[in-house]
Amino acid sequence: MSGAAGRLLTALASGLLMLALAACGGGGGGGGPTEPTPPTPGIVFTPQGTATANSISLASGTGTTANTLILEVRATQVTDLYGVAFDLAFPSAQLQFTRATAGALLSGGSVQAVASAPGTLVVGGTHLGNVAGANGSGVLMTLEFSAVAAGQGSFAFSRNSAFDSHGMAMTGVGWVAGSVTVTR
Repeated sequence: MSGAAGRLLTALASGLLMLALAACGGGGGGGGPTEPTPPTPGIVFTPQGTATANSISLASGTGTTANTLILEVRATQVTDLYGVAFDLAFPSAQLQFTRATAGALLSGGSVQAVASAPGTLVVGGTHLGNVAGANGSGVLMTLEFSAVAAGQGSFAFSRNSAFDSHGMAMTGVGWVAGSVTVTR
């Protein structure tokens, strides 16, 4: 075999080998079906809008875990806020209410939350005694929920009221709720 014919034969064999390797996908893995990755458990709260001055809003608290939602009820730029009362609808197919706790803006005050029907809480929070109402921004209370099933749903305020230190209803207070997604 001459040198030119040998080089041609070697080049042809190398080319066929490259095609064979490319056809089998680089060799490895076996090509069987892969198992789907299960979703990572978690709870994600999404506000329905942005809190503005003189508003009460919901936000996810720092203690939220894959199984527990710490929902903060926050006041933004309020003046003389003595107390609040509202009903809060929540997705009871995904969450179960656990407890309510007073936040920094109601320190020394009282908070109550009671389930009145499946998926509805009646909530109230107030300062106690002859003290000034809260000024500024911060957490009024936290509402704790446990995850019971995957899915998504909404929170909604109704029958909401805010009162000043004279017991007068405050006008122009905005209320911002949100939604939640529970992954299991």
